[in-house]
Amino acid sequence: MTVLDDSALAGLDPAAVRKVERADRRAQLFAVVREAMAQCGFPAEGYRFKVVALDADGWRYLVLVDLAPALEASEADPGPVQGLVAVAAKMRADIVVEGVYWRPAAAEPGAAAPAAGG
Repeated sequence: MTVLDDSALAGLDPAAVRKVERADRRAQLFAVVREAMAQCGFPAEGYRFKVVALDADGWRYLVLVDLAPALEASEADPGPVQGLVAVAAKMRADIVVEGVYWRPAAAEPGAAAPAAGG
């Protein structure tokens, strides 16, 4: 199901329609990821993520999550996130999420290094 109705796309050429539909699916996937992360205890300021399309029409994706250093040792559990994202994306927009990949976010440039020994 798409949030766009067919009458809004009626006068566009097929390439433009595919582009709009792909952008709509991508936006829906962003919402799904945010909801799953919140449900699993990740505060919005504690991560950033990207979605990478694996096909030209935007039906298959990878999700790449950068965790803030403070969240790496937190109580938030990344385990269920992939399942929640995969199921919700499939149900909501028929999108397949091939995987969710995690990595610690790099320290901010100019941030003070932790004090040694102490």
